[in-house]
Amino acid sequence: MRQKIRKQKIRPKTILLLCLISMTAAVSAGCGKKIEIRVQDMYTQTRMTAPEGATVQDILTEAEIDIQEGDEVWPSLDTRITEDQGKISISRHAKAQLAVDDEVMDIEMTGGKVKDALNQLQITLGEHDCIDHEPEAYVTDGMKISVIRRLAVSIAADGETKDYLTEAKTVEELLNLQGVTLGKRDIVEPKLPKKLEEGTKVVVKRVDVKEVTEKEPIAYQTRTEKSKSMTIGTSKVTRQGVNGEKKITYQVTYVDGKEDGRKAVREEVIKEPVDKIITQGTKPKPKPAASKGKSKSGKGKKVVSKKKVYDCDGSGHGYYIIKYSDGSIKYKDF
Repeated sequence: MRQKIRKQKIRPKTILLLCLISMTAAVSAGCGKKIEIRVQDMYTQTRMTAPEGATVQDILTEAEIDIQEGDEVWPSLDTRITEDQGKISISRHAKAQLAVDDEVMDIEMTGGKVKDALNQLQITLGEHDCIDHEPEAYVTDGMKISVIRRLAVSIAADGETKDYLTEAKTVEELLNLQGVTLGKRDIVEPKLPKKLEEGTKVVVKRVDVKEVTEKEPIAYQTRTEKSKSMTIGTSKVTRQGVNGEKKITYQVTYVDGKEDGRKAVREEVIKEPVDKIITQGTKPKPKPAASKGKSKSGKGKKVVSKKKVYDCDGSGHGYYIIKYSDGSIKYKDF
């Protein structure tokens, strides 16, 4: 059995009464007590007024402030604002990354700052280390934080020593960053692959190799020749020695401008040396004449002459030629 629905016709007077009631309610609501509200959303502060008793959610909706999953709001969204509670704080939930020592670590926190992220991951900064964000900066979603390790080092090169705070990890990387170019023979201490440490001093020694030509004497040799025309025990210089001359080309190594070593690479004789010749006698000495006995006076033979003959080798030695009254001759070395 179908039930009939009765339609009632609303009279104009009734409609007018309903409109008046609605308008009265609206005026009453609009005339309620207004409260000054401050909404602190991390870096952003929004000031506005809201009727007393409005909820935090109502105020945020009016201010077009969205709340995402994981965000924290104080007081809670269903709290009704009173004259004593005119501040709303929002802490944003964020997922970020922190890079340190060639490692990338994930961070997830709400309302935290960069310094809080370091504490959370137990990252300690060295004396010269720094980070690429302010420690008091809030961690935001997608943020990438880098810890930059720096060392106090120095470079001694080209006559001067300079100090640096560097992010370089090796000696080679440090020299490249500071624009220190190396020649193929230059010496670097410590070696290029060496890992830098606090206080490392890198020394660059400039090495240069040049060819230098110099003239040097060639010492003459002394040789001895025999002569049958000279008596045994006698000698003389029959030709003076003369030094020769040669040209030598050296490969000279200089370290920081000072000679460190040399090696002969070419040699050329300009003048041959002349040997010194000493002639020595091979002729036997004459035998002394036989004695003729004593003189009439009863005395022995007398020395008639005594001649000193020096050897020709410049030694200061030689021999005497002694003639006696009986005509005999005697040779005596001195």
